[in-house]
Amino acid sequence: MSVNLKIRKCTSEEIRLTKTFVANVDVNMEGVFRENEDLLNPIITVETSTNLSDFNYVEITQFGRSYFMWPEVINNKLWRLHCRVDVLSTYAAGIKNSDALVKRTEANSKINFYINDGALYTEQREKITYHQFKKDNIAASFGTDTYYLIVAGG
Repeated sequence: MSVNLKIRKCTSEEIRLTKTFVANVDVNMEGVFRENEDLLNPIITVETSTNLSDFNYVEITQFGRSYFMWPEVINNKLWRLHCRVDVLSTYAAGIKNSDALVKRTEANSKINFYINDGALYTEQREKITYHQFKKDNIAASFGTDTYYLIVAGG
């Protein structure tokens, strides 16, 4: 099966939802995909005189998926592209449009301090103050009308 490929140089780390690419170096070409191959980890054969050893990313329009790629040269013009699906980029639109309660974020301005996830360590200082209340200049004692005031949270 013949597939259309857009081969690119990705500069982002794999865990990024939105990838960045080196500008003006994309290569469009056709490759051969065997029908019995795995769609998540395909191996594609291409014939080109372009040196693909510096490229690390491929988009296959027929599959609607993006892949990390490790090219292997077979001979002068024949390359075998070992690919692994980039789940984040492939499903980026769905991920961006979903509602979620995010437990971790890299942006400190977006941290929700009300979520007790164990990552934000708070400090607790115990402060005990005794104050003796008097009624008619006589100190209240246990067994009489006594009031206790307990404040939590400052």
